Amino acid sequence: MPRRLYEIAFIASAVALVALVGAINCLQGTPFVAAMKCNYNYTSADLLVKVIAAIIFLLFLALLLGPVAGTLLQRVKREPSRIKT
Repeated sequence: MPRRLYEIAFIASAVALVALVGAINCLQGTPFVAAMKCNYNYTSADLLVKVIAAIIFLLFLALLLGPVAGTLLQRVKREPSRIKT
């Protein structure tokens, strides 16, 4: 069951990442698909854009390194201890 929860969290994080990238593009006035454009003109110096960019960066790192960490932890769990007592 925990593996299923990890998969759901991974997919939800990926969807959140795409939504946040779309939101930050909208805030900075970048046109969307079919030339839809938000009427905001925030710059990269604004606090809101910086906060969303930091969240995007952390989500990207989590999506990139999460499966690697999961694989390494799973491998550590499987290997028997070699220390003799």
